[in-house]
This record gives sequence, structure tokens and C-alpha cells, in this order.
Amino acid sequence: MPGHFSFFTQNIQENEAVFDENETRHAIQALRYKVGDNIYFTDGWGNRYLGNIKHIEKQRFTASISEKIQVQGLPELTIAVGIIKHTDRMEWLVEKCTELGVKRLVFIQTDNTEKQRLNEERMRKVAIAALKQSQGSRLPLMETLPFATMLGESHESRLICHCRNEITVATAGKETLAGDCLVLIGPEGDFTSKEVQMAATAGFSAYPLGTLILRTETACMAIAGSYLLGMNHKPNK
Repeated sequence: MPGHFSFFTQNIQENEAVFDENETRHAIQALRYKVGDNIYFTDGWGNRYLGNIKHIEKQRFTASISEKIQVQGLPELTIAVGIIKHTDRMEWLVEKCTELGVKRLVFIQTDNTEKQRLNEERMRKVAIAALKQSQGSRLPLMETLPFATMLGESHESRLICHCRNEITVATAGKETLAGDCLVLIGPEGDFTSKEVQMAATAGFSAYPLGTLILRTETACMAIAGSYLLGMNHKPNK
């Protein structure tokens, strides 16, 4: 029997899951799963499943669901990040944010964004691959929005990371990187002074990442890692 690999589908009806051509190619053709084998998978909505393969076709297969586990305590972290012009770095960012359980990734269009268009379908495929590899349970919601749109969103904590020392923004305490949290991270070249001021006026607090100037994708990892570290070190009540 094949090992404990993880697969993905959102085509679930009652107690049956249907897997598409890509998953069929992976599970059936590459890994040699067959009818009667148990299979582990996720829907990307915070649920994990154990199923049993019932039917195999050329471009799809089906499995009956024997167990469903709703994963608790997932991060409520939204990262809104400036689009990076280098596709490979953007894919790396998506991959790692998926592995770390980020709830939502918003690709924001800013004054310094060089690449205004993003292949969201490609980013989704990268995220699915990372989800399966890490045996996670959440596929980040991904969308592209203007910077100004994010300023109007309501969250428990609203933070901005920037390197504009000429702008005074109230500094958030470390405890604010928790719960329902939105963090804005700029593109290559950072946010403009105008954008930082707009965020401050909208009520965002600055979240410092130290004295070094980090690349966009590095800043995202620092935020996601710090959030998870805070989750995993909460005192017992």
C-alpha cells in the first residue's frame, strides 16, 4: 500500500470525494494507488479526511469518506503584500505562507509595484502543492486588491511594516500580532511616504521587524513565523 501522502479536493458531496485529473495523475499513475486503498486528503477549508478509493477513471477517481477532522486553532492572519516582479520569489512567498497556515494572502497594487498583473491561477497551483507537501488543512484565500481597499478592512489588529523613518506612526506592541490580524507589507522599494501616512490616518500601527531592511518575501516569513510563535507559546490558563 502507498505511504501516507496527502491529496487535495474541494469536490465533496456528502460522504464522497471526487479528485481531478492532476490528483489522479499524482495518486494513481505516479504513486500507484488502487481501488481499496486508504487515502488522506484535505479540502483546504480547515478539514482533513480519511477515505477509501472506490472508483478510478482516466481523468478522475472517487473515494468514500470514513473520517473527517476539523482542525482547530488555525492562524487568523491576513497578509497584504506588494506584488514582487520576480515570479519565482512570488511563488516562494506563496508556498511558505501556505505551509505556515496563513489564512488569506492579498496581493496589493501600490505606487511602487512594478508588476501590476499576477497569474493567480499559477499561484493557486503553487499553494495546493505546498498544502499537500506539508499535510496542512488550509489553502489561503488569494486575491489582488488596491492598497486603498485594504485600508478600509476591519480587523482586531491592523499593522503595517515599513522602512520610512520620516513618517511617525504609532508602534504596536508585540501582543497585537495575534487573533484576527491584518499586516501590510510593501513591495520592492517599500511603501511610499504617502501610503504610510494613509495607513496611519486609517488607524494602522507600525510593526517593526528590526534594524535590517528585509526583502518583501522575508518580511512575510518574519510576520508569519512570529504569529505562529506567539500562538504556540501562550500560557496555560
